[in-house]
Amino acid sequence: MRTISNFCSLFTVILFLFSCEKEGAQIDLQTGNFPAAALSASGTTIVLTPDKENQTAISFQWLAAEFGGQPVISYVLQLGTIADTANNWATARSINIDAGKTKYDFIVKDLNNLLNSMNVPANMANKIAVRIRANVNQYNGAASTIAPAFSNTLTQQITSYALDLYVPGDYQGWSPGTAPKLAAVPGKPGLYEGYVNMPGAGQHYFKYTNAPDWDHTNYGDGGNGTFNTDGNAAGLSVPDGGFYYLTANLNTNSWTATKVVWGILGDASPGNWDTDTEMSYNEAQQVWSVTANMKKNGSFKFRANKAWTLDFGLDANGKLHYANNPFLGYTDGLNNLSVPDDGNYTLILDLHIAGNYTYTLQKN
Repeated sequence: MRTISNFCSLFTVILFLFSCEKEGAQIDLQTGNFPAAALSASGTTIVLTPDKENQTAISFQWLAAEFGGQPVISYVLQLGTIADTANNWATARSINIDAGKTKYDFIVKDLNNLLNSMNVPANMANKIAVRIRANVNQYNGAASTIAPAFSNTLTQQITSYALDLYVPGDYQGWSPGTAPKLAAVPGKPGLYEGYVNMPGAGQHYFKYTNAPDWDHTNYGDGGNGTFNTDGNAAGLSVPDGGFYYLTANLNTNSWTATKVVWGILGDASPGNWDTDTEMSYNEAQQVWSVTANMKKNGSFKFRANKAWTLDFGLDANGKLHYANNPFLGYTDGLNNLSVPDDGNYTLILDLHIAGNYTYTLQKN
C-alpha cells in the first residue's frame, strides 16, 4: 500500500507541475496600441518623376505595436486619399510588410503605380494619408479575434506622373518595349484611349501593361469587357485584323475595342453631307489619307464608320478634338475643317500617337 500511495503522490506532483507550466505559457492578450507618433516618414512633400523611377521616393518607419505578452504581429502599410479616411479607409491600398520589419522603402515607380491605381490626378500635388495597421496572427492562419491596432496617420503631399498603357500582342510579337500605347485622357484620371493597327486576318490577342515590360501590372481578360490583373489571365482579343480604337477605364476595370475606317464628310467634300468619302490606311506611314477635289466655300469633318459616333472637329486652337466619342462624351462648340482654296487635295489624318492627333492638307 505504501508503494501505491507514494506513486499517487508522485503523480499528483507531476500533474501539478505540468499544469503550472501550461498555465505559465499562456499569453494574456490585451487591446493593441501603438506608441504616440509611432509612424514617421523621411519626407512630407514628394514629386515623382520617371527619370528616377528606380530610386527611393520615401521611407516609412514605425515603432512596434503592443498587445500584451509576445504575440506574433504582422504589419500592413495603408495609403488612401483624404476621402478614404472619411470612409473608414474602405478603398485604401494595403501593402503587407515582411515579418519582423518595421520599415518600408517606396521606390518611385512602385509608388507612382500605386497612386495611379488610386486614380488621383497626375502632375499635381495630392494629399495622401498613410497609416500602419497591426494584426495579431493566429497560429493556424485563421482570422484573429483580437482587433487590429492603428498607428497615427501621416498626410503626405505627393505628385505623381501619368502612365501610358502599352498594348503588346500577337500582332507585334508580344513585345511591350516596342508596343504602341494608349494615352491618359487629360482631366479624367483612370481613362486611356488610342489607336492600334493589328494587321492580318483572324482573331488577335493582346494585353495592356502599365510599363514597357511584363514586370509591372498586366491587364488581361476578366470577361464581359473587364480587366483581370492576374498575370496568368488570358489575353484581350478582337475578332479580326484591322485598325482599332481602344479604350481602358481603370476606375471600372473595363475596356473596349472598336474597328474603324475613317473618311471625310461635308459640303467641302465630294459627297457633301450625304456620302462619306472613305480614306485608306497606309501601314508603313501609319496614317489615313484620301485625295479628293475640295471646295473652299464649305466645311468638312473626319468621322469613323460613316456614323456620327466617333468624329473630329477643331478646338479654339485649331487642334483636332473629338466631337462625338462614346467613351469621352460629346464636346460642343467645335469648328469644322476647311480648305483655303478650291482644288485637288491630299488629306492626311495621323492617329498613331495616342492623345496627339494631327492632320495635314496638301494641295496637288
